[in-house]
Amino acid sequence: MKSILTLFILLLFAAAGNSQTNFVKDTGYVGIGTISPGSRLHIVDNTRSYYVNRGIPGYTRDGDGLDYILLHEIYDGINLTTEHFVMGLITGIRGGAGAYNRKLTLQVNTASAYNSTSGSLLTYNEISRLVTLVYNSKKYLAVQISRQATLFYFSFTGYATNAALQLVRDNTVTDVVEFKPTDPIGIMGDLSLGTYSRNLAKLEIGNGPVWTTNNWNKAIRLSYDGAIEFPGTTKTFGMGTKESSFYFFSGNTDGTGAADYYMVADGTSGNVAIGGRPVSNYKLVVDGSLGARKVKIQQGTWSDYVFHENYKLLSLPETEEFIKSNKHLPDVPSEAEVKREGVDVGEMNKILLQKIEELTLHIIKLNKDLSILNVKVATLQEQLEKK
Repeated sequence: MKSILTLFILLLFAAAGNSQTNFVKDTGYVGIGTISPGSRLHIVDNTRSYYVNRGIPGYTRDGDGLDYILLHEIYDGINLTTEHFVMGLITGIRGGAGAYNRKLTLQVNTASAYNSTSGSLLTYNEISRLVTLVYNSKKYLAVQISRQATLFYFSFTGYATNAALQLVRDNTVTDVVEFKPTDPIGIMGDLSLGTYSRNLAKLEIGNGPVWTTNNWNKAIRLSYDGAIEFPGTTKTFGMGTKESSFYFFSGNTDGTGAADYYMVADGTSGNVAIGGRPVSNYKLVVDGSLGARKVKIQQGTWSDYVFHENYKLLSLPETEEFIKSNKHLPDVPSEAEVKREGVDVGEMNKILLQKIEELTLHIIKLNKDLSILNVKVATLQEQLEKK
C-alpha cells in the first residue's frame, strides 16, 4: 500500500511538472508521455507505447466455436505504410464461486511492416496458435483460442503500436490460416521440463503423461511426418515417422535430395528392414551383407527322426535314381526353388544334418557288410592255406 501511494504521488508530481505530456483522465487512466492514455497506465517514450493492464473487452464461449484475439493488421497485397507490432503478455482468467479456476497466458512477439510479417507465441495453461484471418475486410494476425470453458477479464501488458487487441468470434471472420512462425526462440543455459536437475544435460524431460499400458512416460511428441535432425560433417541424419512407419535415414547437409533409408519399422505389421523396405512375412529384412559373431536360431523340430526305427531310409540305388531324375538330393530344395524363394537357414541346417545322419547310417551298414565280407574272406583264405 505504501509503495502504491508513493507511485501515485510521483505520478502527480510528474503530471504537474509536464502537463503537456502527462495526463490523468477522468476515467482513471494515467498517461506518461501521452495525453490520451489507453490503459490504466500508459507510458510513451522514444515514440513507443507501453501499456499496463490494457483491457480487452469480451469473453470466450464455453466450448461453442473458436474465438480470436486480433493483434494487428498485416500485408494483404498493399504495402503497410506504418509499423504494427504487439510485444507483451495477454492474460485471461476464469474463477469464482461454483467455477473451476482457469487461466490463459500468452507471450506475444509479433510485428508487420511493409510486406512482411514475423512473430512468435508462447502459451501457458491453454493451447493457442497464431493465425491469419480476415475481419471487416481487413487481414489480421490473430491468436486462436481453443474450444475450452469460458474465459474473460482479458488484458494486455507490453509494447504495442497500431494494435487491434480485440476479441472476435469465428462467425465474424473468414479465411483463417495457420501462421507458421520462423522466428528463433533461444535459451542459454540448461533446461528442465517436468523435472528438476542441474548440469545433467542441456535438456532434460521427465514426468510426462503415462503412455500405453506399459507405463511409458511420454516425453516428446512430434507432429505427423515430423522428424529429428542430427547434423554431420558430410551427411545429416534423422529419425521420424511417415504414414504408419518409423524411419532412420540420412540426407544431404543442405536438406536437398532424397533421403537414404537405413532402417524402416512398419508400425502395422511390426516388420523391420535395414537398407530397404519391410517385406510381408519377414520380421527383419536386410538388403546387404550381415556380419555377426554368433547367430542362434530356434527350431521347432530337428532331424533326429532319421534314427527312429520307423524311418524310411532310401537305399543308395534309390538315391542314385532320384539324383539322375531330379539333379539334387531328396528333401533338398532345387536350385530353381532357392533362386525363387531363398534359403531358410534353420530349415536348411536341419536338412543338411538329415543328409549327414542318412550318410552315417549308410556308412554303418556298409561297415557291417564289410565286416561280414572280411570274415568270409578270412575263412576262404584259411581254407585255401589248408589245401
